[in-house]
Amino acid sequence: MKIKPYIRITPDTDVLYDDAEGCCYPAEGDEIFNSDLDLGPRFSVVVAGIEEWLRRYENATDFVETTTDPSFDWTTWHYEGLCFAKAIWQQLPRNFSLYYQRPYEDNSQTIEEVEIDENIDSLIEKLRMKASCKISKISFINNVDFKVKRVDKEIRLLFQLNQYSKTEVSIPYNDLTYLRHWLKKIVAGNDPVCSLYLPAFRLYFFKQTIGSHLDMGRFRIVDSHNDEHCFTAYVNIKNFVKGVYLSLMTKLGFFIYESSKNYPTGEELIRAWTPYNNLKSRMLESFISNRTPLADDDDNFVNETFVMYPDYWSGCIFWDTMGIGSGDEKAIYADEDGEDINIDVPGLEEWNDRRVNYSDSQTFEEYWLEGWELAKEVRKRLPDRIDLYYMSYNPMKPDELRWHGDNLPNIIVPKQ
Repeated sequence: MKIKPYIRITPDTDVLYDDAEGCCYPAEGDEIFNSDLDLGPRFSVVVAGIEEWLRRYENATDFVETTTDPSFDWTTWHYEGLCFAKAIWQQLPRNFSLYYQRPYEDNSQTIEEVEIDENIDSLIEKLRMKASCKISKISFINNVDFKVKRVDKEIRLLFQLNQYSKTEVSIPYNDLTYLRHWLKKIVAGNDPVCSLYLPAFRLYFFKQTIGSHLDMGRFRIVDSHNDEHCFTAYVNIKNFVKGVYLSLMTKLGFFIYESSKNYPTGEELIRAWTPYNNLKSRMLESFISNRTPLADDDDNFVNETFVMYPDYWSGCIFWDTMGIGSGDEKAIYADEDGEDINIDVPGLEEWNDRRVNYSDSQTFEEYWLEGWELAKEVRKRLPDRIDLYYMSYNPMKPDELRWHGDNLPNIIVPKQ
């Protein structure tokens, strides 16, 4: 009689599971699959977070000495592992058995090999009662780089995981509204999978519902023509949305005119700013800036942007959409009616002076955060048709504060 095919979660170095043929598989992309028809129907099961779960064990283990850091919390780790295993079992074809086995290095006697089925809940609950509330340190926060370029009537967003894994996605201007809705669905977190269909690719974001790190998710790009997976990454939700949104907005909102001397007016001005407004979302801007979420105002049409950052040589603090110095601590010089916009924000002039006469009495982070608070006060004095950006943000290093750079997207200052 033919043996019933099985999948066995058997953590080891670079191994998440094996199958009835003795083949071992990594945890790449949080995916467990079968492509061998001799073992049964083909399937692909994705459980966002299981790769990070495996990495925590690998990072704590010396595989030569077959020892794991004594501080490693096996009970909590196995509790999470069984939760993942149950989620996998619920999606497996029923002609497959699923087993969960402790790693060789685990001498905690927390668990032995167990078959996952409808009776696994009692063991999961038993471990849950013993599991620590402490959340293990994440293996990686955000390892996707975003590079953007603008071409005729479309924008191209390059997702890069490392020097070998990269995919460029073309987004027609007409699809920017759909991209905005996709990012908002990811933020809302109501759907286990958020899908976006573009002409050449399908973008998926899988919400993580199992494990300690519910702020993480899995991002995947699929080629629409051959249904092949082009790109997969495990990312922090906020940093992912922040990186995509800011990268695109700064590319759509700056250097969009042919000339820095003759800015368009009338219908030409509206056409130039329509792609920017199709993507713009006050809700997303509030989310990535840790502000109370605001509803999107579709009636508000932005037709000018400014960046706020101090520059000693020019004396300017504000720079317009074409990178021209357009304001200081007293006023922004550009307005559609040709009138200055008075700023009059207490502390702005002193903050600007400290950029020139910097001392060790204030760290760069303190200076940056002080400027961010001042930028929010400036934002209150600007009409809705103007968007204000502040210095620079690096999606690759979301916690690193950076000065303005042409290749880095700036942080948009949300409307209060």
